[in-house]
Amino acid sequence: MGAGTVVSNPHPLMQPERLGRILTDIATNAAPTAIVELIRWLDSFHFESELPLPELARLVATLDEAAQPQLRQAAGLYLSNVFGSRSVRYKALGRDFYASLGRAYDLVLGGLAVDFSVEPTDKLRTEVLLRTVRAAAGEMKWVAFDYQELSPEVWQRAVSAYRVAHLAGGLNSAVNVREGRETCTTINREFIRLVAMQCASLDQLSPDRIEAADKLVRYLQHSLALSLEPRNGSQFSIDLETSAAPQRCLSVLEDAPGSTRYFRPGDVVPMLGELRQTLAEGNLGPVFAGIGASSVTGAIRHLSRQWGPVPPMRQYRRHAVQGELALATGLGFIRTLISGDALIRPAAAWTLCDASRSGFGVASPVMDPEICRVGVLVGAHLGEVGRWVLALVRRVRSSEQGGATVGLQTISSEPVPVLLDDGSRSWSGILCDPVVRGRGVRIACEPGAMRSTRPVFAKLGGRMVKLQPGRAVVSGPGYQIVECTLL
Repeated sequence: MGAGTVVSNPHPLMQPERLGRILTDIATNAAPTAIVELIRWLDSFHFESELPLPELARLVATLDEAAQPQLRQAAGLYLSNVFGSRSVRYKALGRDFYASLGRAYDLVLGGLAVDFSVEPTDKLRTEVLLRTVRAAAGEMKWVAFDYQELSPEVWQRAVSAYRVAHLAGGLNSAVNVREGRETCTTINREFIRLVAMQCASLDQLSPDRIEAADKLVRYLQHSLALSLEPRNGSQFSIDLETSAAPQRCLSVLEDAPGSTRYFRPGDVVPMLGELRQTLAEGNLGPVFAGIGASSVTGAIRHLSRQWGPVPPMRQYRRHAVQGELALATGLGFIRTLISGDALIRPAAAWTLCDASRSGFGVASPVMDPEICRVGVLVGAHLGEVGRWVLALVRRVRSSEQGGATVGLQTISSEPVPVLLDDGSRSWSGILCDPVVRGRGVRIACEPGAMRSTRPVFAKLGGRMVKLQPGRAVVSGPGYQIVECTLL
C-alpha cells in the first residue's frame, strides 16, 4: 500500500463495537456454530482489505483465544459421540479451524518477515511465534482423533517459529496469552508439548485416551526438556534444519549435526507412576475434568511404556502375508456370524499385510469409522472357507488419500457363541477359550451383563458349564471381556 493511500473498506473487525458483538456471539453460541463463524473470520483476512500488521496479529490472536472454550466443548461433544453419526462433523470442525488458524498465522509471519520495523525481540513477534507453535500443538490432538500424522507443513511451520525464536534469544521469554490471567508460557515449553505429543504413539490409543494423553502432556510439560547433548535412556532426536519429525534414537551418531536436539521423556515416567497412584486413591484433579479415571489410567500406562527406559518391542516377529478378509463389528452381529445364523455377511474389503502369533495387520483403501478406532472388538474372517476369529483393534493409521492400516490383536482363534444363565435371567455371550478343567476362560458379552457375583451357567451345545465371574479384563464400545473361573 502506497503512502497516503486511504482504505475505503476497512476490515469489519477493525470496528471495536462490531468486534465486541462478534466475540459475544461466539462466546454464547453452541460450539459448532461458533467454530464455523471463527473459521469464516480467520479466512476473511486473506480476502478483505489489507490490515496493518499489528492489527492483523491482534485480531488473529483474539480469535484464537475466543475459540479455545468452544474447541474444548467440541472435543467433549466428539468424545461423547465417538461412534455416532455426528462425530465426523465435530472432528471436521476442529481440524478445519486449526487449518484456518494456521493459514492466518502464516499471513502474520509473512508480514513479520518483511516488516523490519518490528524488532526481533519485540513482544509482538515473540507472541506470534509462540501462538504459531501453540496452534500446531493444539492441532495435534484433532489430527490424532482421525489417526493421522501432523502434516509436514504444520510441523515445519512450528519448527521454523522455534528456530526464529532461538536465533532471537526468545525461546524462554514469558508470554501471557490470556488477558486477565497470570499464567504465562514460553515458545520452548509449547514446542516441547508438540514434540511430546509427536512421540506419544497416539495411533495406539482410543479417542478418550488421546484426550487424556493431551492433558497429561500439558500437566507434565514443565518437567520436559530438549537438550543439545544425548543422554542415557529412551530418547528421541529432532533435526531443526531438515524439519523432519522426531525419531526414536536407538543409538547416538557421533557426527550428529549441531542442529540436532534430544528429547528424553523418560525423565517424567516416575511422575506418571506417582500420578497413577494418586488416581488409584480416587483423587482425579481438575486438570482431568470431563475424562474418566480409567481413560487417564490407560493413558498413563501407555505413556509409561512408550517413554520408559527400554523402548517397547514386539513380542513376536511379523511375517508378510497376503489375502483378503472381512471384518465385522457389533457383538450381536459377530455372534450371528460365528454361529452361522447371520442373514448377511460383510464383504472381504480388507487386505492382509502381515501376521504374527499374537495378531495381524490389515489395510483398506477406505477408512471405515466403525472399525478404525482403537479398542473396537471385531470379528475377522479370512477366505471363503476360513473360520471367524475375535480380535481387538490396537493400532490405526489413516492416510491423506482416505485409506487406513489397522493392527489387530487376536483375542480368540476359536470363539464359540454361548447362552449364559445366573438363575434369574439369561443372556448371550461369546466364549473365547476352550473349556479345560483347571484353567480359566474369558467371556465376551455386553457391558454389565456379567454383573452378578453368583455362579453362572454356560450352555455349550448340550453341555452345561458352571462359571464364577471375575473381573473385566478388557472393555470397549458395546462389549466387555470378563475372566471366569471354572467350578
